[in-house]
Amino acid sequence: MGLLDKFKSKFVSAEGKANPPEASFATRSDAVYAPISGVLVTLQEVKDEVLPVGLLGDGYGIVPTTDTGIIYSPVSGRVGAVTTTSHSIVIATDEGMEVLVHVGIGTVNMKGKGFNSLVKMGDAVRAGQPLLTFDNASIKLAGYDDVVTCTISNPDAFSKVEHVGDSGTLLGGRPLVKIGDPLLVVKK
Repeated sequence: MGLLDKFKSKFVSAEGKANPPEASFATRSDAVYAPISGVLVTLQEVKDEVLPVGLLGDGYGIVPTTDTGIIYSPVSGRVGAVTTTSHSIVIATDEGMEVLVHVGIGTVNMKGKGFNSLVKMGDAVRAGQPLLTFDNASIKLAGYDDVVTCTISNPDAFSKVEHVGDSGTLLGGRPLVKIGDPLLVVKK
């Protein structure tokens, strides 16, 4: 195997699919980090019946600012669930957080088209590890919202969930976050 083949194997799987590189950022075990770069919105601003009332937990929405549809793990832990349509993943941490990352609103109706899971249930993952890829153009073409939500689905297990997602960089008065920026911190 030549140098070019070794380099290529880091970015392309045996099936010829792209392997996104990991994102590298400092982490704490009590924090949840941005799984994608974009414009930060509250769950109340997400156009959905379930998310704004907190039925899926406490967190944020992120409107992607790029068409590079890669979701990175917002925490280190173990994959607790991956939907058959690959549009959402739950990760359980050693600290007891259950973190749900969900791509789009109504995207379950796409039946997996445009989504590719890079992990499976039971896999150990590190914060910054690629979890799934999605085709942002396919989501928009199908008429769905591409907002990515990142929530702690069991906030009642903690005394407090602090919303720390903020940024000095604004787009239209809204904070921008990049992969690995802290979003939430839990207190036991």
